[in-house]
Amino acid sequence: MDPAVRDVLDTLAREDYAALRPLLHPYLRWTDGPDTIRGRTRVLAHIAANPTSAPPVSYELRDGQIYRWTVPTEEPSATSDGAQDTALD
Repeated sequence: MDPAVRDVLDTLAREDYAALRPLLHPYLRWTDGPDTIRGRTRVLAHIAANPTSAPPVSYELRDGQIYRWTVPTEEPSATSDGAQDTALD
């Protein structure tokens, strides 16, 4: 794992947003599900409201900072797909 990603994950786990700020590029693009948030200040506000500490699906570095980050989507549980148990007694 890239040291920059590891540092971001560590600060996300601690919810230390002051320490996270210099790790993120000013023109950061953060994708969380269908939403793509642009700009470090907006991303920090989004992360504060939607905490995550999962490793990214993909990322890009620029000048040693995180420039793009894609949060993994939560997989639906096997029972939430609408299927019902129809076992006969």
